[in-house]
Parts: sequence; structure tokens; C-alpha cells
Amino acid sequence: MRNPVLLVLLLGAGAAASLLSQAGADLPAHAPLGSPAACAPCHAADAQARWDSNRNHACTPLCLTCHTKDVIAKHHPVDNPVTRPPRIPLRLTGEKKSACFTCHNLANPRYDQVRWKAESLFGRLFQRENRYPTYYLATRNDRGQLCLACH
Repeated sequence: MRNPVLLVLLLGAGAAASLLSQAGADLPAHAPLGSPAACAPCHAADAQARWDSNRNHACTPLCLTCHTKDVIAKHHPVDNPVTRPPRIPLRLTGEKKSACFTCHNLANPRYDQVRWKAESLFGRLFQRENRYPTYYLATRNDRGQLCLACH
């Protein structure tokens, strides 16, 4: 590039855009679902009663407020009977069926210093990060341990 001023401006704009895109990176994307406070945004008057009676039921309407059915359809199917106990403690509905909260725990942090999902050998060797997204998984799945809990 012949114009050093233009180069500095472009680099500065790129850095600013990067900072802006990460501004909310450490903020939780979800309210933790481990307490009656999770029910309060929609059920303020009876949040505790709702939590007590529904804590083992899938709250699909909550997930669908942000995640469309098209996005959810690309994930593991839910509402399937789990015929044998998972090898690790995972939450099931009261009817012993899978739900979003079977594989996802929104009380987990958004990022961690270790990988939470499986990656290619190239990714493991050459794409090291300081932090990795957890995808709010119930447990790490970097070696398939979450999947192997049931399958």
C-alpha cells in the first residue's frame, strides 16, 4: 500500500471493529436456569411455584424465544425417551426424556481455558486459543464424552 496514513486508518478501524464485536463476549448470553429466578421474567408472580413444579420439565418455549426451530432442528433431537440411565449424571424430563437441558447447562460459564468440543488434529495442534466457548454444554465433549454418556 502506498499511503501509510490510509494503512493506519484501516488497521485502526479493524481493531476498533474487533473490540466492539467482543464487547459483550464475557457477559452471559443466558440467565442461569438453576434457580427460580430463571422463571421470573415470564412468571414473576409465581416464579417459585413454577420452578418447584416444573424444574424437571423441558422449557422449550424459553429456548425458542431466541433459538428458532430451524436452528434447534440441526441439534440432537429432544423429547426422546432415554431407555437406559446415562453413564454420567445428566438431567432428563420427569418422563425420562431428553430435553435441551440434558446436554446444555446454562449455569456453566460461557468460556473456559480448555476445549469443550472435539476438533480436528490440525485444530488441536495449530489453533490454540486463550479461551474456548463452552456452548453451555453439561460437560466437556472434547473427546465425545457427552455423546458417549447415552450412545
